[in-house]
Amino acid sequence: MKHFKYLILSVFVLFCILFDVTAQPYPISKNMQKAIQKGTRTLLGMPGKNYWQNHADYKIKVRFDPESAMVSGIADITYFNESPDTLNYLVFNLYQDIFRKGNSRNWDIGSLDLHDGTTIISIKIGDQLITSQDKKWNRQGTKLTLKLDRALGPESQIQLSVDWELKIAEVISIRMGKYSDSSFFIAYWYPQIAVYDDIYGWDKISYGGSVEFYNDVNNFDVTIEVPKNWVVWATGELQNKSEVFHQSLVEKIEHASQSDSIVKLINQSDYLKNRVFRSNDKQLTYHFMANAVPDFSFAAAQGFNWDASRLYVNTRFDKAVFISAVYPEKALSGQEIARYSRQSIDYMSRFEPGLPFPYPYMTTFLNGRRGGGMETPMMANNGDPESMADAFGLTFHEIAHNYMPFYMGINEKKYAWMDEGWARIWPQLMVDSLFAEHDYLARLVSSYENAAGYENDIPPMIPNHLLAADYSSLRLASYTRPSLAYAFLQDALGAATFKKALHHYMVTWAGKHPLPIDFFRAMEVASNEDLSWFINPWFYQNAYPDLALVKVTGDNQVVVENRGGLPLPVCLTVIYDDGKQQTVCESTAVWKDNLSQCIIRFDTERKIAEVWLGNELIPDTSRENNHFVIGE
Repeated sequence: MKHFKYLILSVFVLFCILFDVTAQPYPISKNMQKAIQKGTRTLLGMPGKNYWQNHADYKIKVRFDPESAMVSGIADITYFNESPDTLNYLVFNLYQDIFRKGNSRNWDIGSLDLHDGTTIISIKIGDQLITSQDKKWNRQGTKLTLKLDRALGPESQIQLSVDWELKIAEVISIRMGKYSDSSFFIAYWYPQIAVYDDIYGWDKISYGGSVEFYNDVNNFDVTIEVPKNWVVWATGELQNKSEVFHQSLVEKIEHASQSDSIVKLINQSDYLKNRVFRSNDKQLTYHFMANAVPDFSFAAAQGFNWDASRLYVNTRFDKAVFISAVYPEKALSGQEIARYSRQSIDYMSRFEPGLPFPYPYMTTFLNGRRGGGMETPMMANNGDPESMADAFGLTFHEIAHNYMPFYMGINEKKYAWMDEGWARIWPQLMVDSLFAEHDYLARLVSSYENAAGYENDIPPMIPNHLLAADYSSLRLASYTRPSLAYAFLQDALGAATFKKALHHYMVTWAGKHPLPIDFFRAMEVASNEDLSWFINPWFYQNAYPDLALVKVTGDNQVVVENRGGLPLPVCLTVIYDDGKQQTVCESTAVWKDNLSQCIIRFDTERKIAEVWLGNELIPDTSRENNHFVIGE
């Protein structure tokens, strides 16, 4: 304890040295100021002594009918109010109300899948029964607000039971739905209590399709009833495999859970020989449990193959992940996905981010479509790209989301760059190593270069739900720009310091709800650096990539100007008059003193004849000013 106090003191002293508290380098919102005053947040990049977080336990019994695409269930929910606030009402997410007639959406989805919304048959609070005719509840957007007769006091809990039905989209699959008569992926499907946090209070942002999700860390106990011959995969661990699966499949699952080699659990021969299911009962019930996860989803399919293996994700060999790939027989990349998943999880556990994969299960479900992918905890709902490089990158990307936002509890409705940027940049080394001709990083740089500096290049700190009407802006601010920001911040700090700072941030905020300012401060404190010279232009400002050659002096000093304002690496290649060539690269940290120009010095024994600035891995929106021929 004594050492811990000294650590806190030293961190505070470091903070005071790095930052003038009276002149903050970043805007501090009123929400954040109030949280600091209440002691739930700090400006040290760590939670305050009074930090709290609500959560819930869900016990759900659901029946899924693939023929009608209907889900019907009862959810028994225990909600824990850990806050110091008295809650007079509860807010639920009904995400599939995006298909409710009359609701607003971020794009036109036609009328084929529209319905009257999630059917809430009844809600029980204790012995009190509440129906839709009761004035205690209100539907708005994809939210249900339920007024409480008896307020939920601080550090107390409430028990509810919700009886509901839902029609799953069959034509327009927004992140989930029906993909064929024999395959469904079901997500965002149950009445979910929204987040109540120390910054915003209740999350009241409705789901319009383009902006994703924000959840507390909850516990799930879910039983899923389906017709015979349907296999179900879901978030968490299957509790009753011996009750639903044939003994030979149970044995193969046990073998795969101890095997570093990929095991073919189900193939087409197993279906033909009746070696998949234990019996020929008309209904099957699958029971899954998952603790400390932000959401629960499941996939159901007939005739899909299933490959799996175990992977240890730490050096003590006491933490393992059961990795599954589920795919239709004719999938282009199906035979490779189990291996791609292993490679991705192994790389992330050992290198980037370099922390053991946070969950014990991971299933990638190929839905049969050609493109696209969507993550949920321990599950990915992926398309099947024609390119194997794209298939690998997609597999890696969706699995990466188990770190960000799930492990980290990020508010993706407002700041998707806090997870999408990582999921976009982490696959780079693996894809470029395995598929060199794909040029993953060069493509990423080019896509940003072609869009940067235009009106729709909005700073990432503009909340996502405000960008939802323009998907190109949302995509640029959430994926492309932040992914390169992370890469160039790593370049500025150096790989070792960057990883140390990232680990500090992730370990500090794991399972909590970090804000952007928490991330920025955590990185600064752990790296012992004031990073405002980098963070402000990349995340807060309308800066863009444009480095330009200004002049070459007689003593071989090359002057480079940062006209766009984004800190970037500076790479110069000179050709001397004797034909010899030299390349000098300075890291992004060359701009840390907030100067608009930098000077690179070359060999004075020879005369420079020609200078080239930049390369394909450094974005630049005006490359016409990147080349000098001396004397012209």
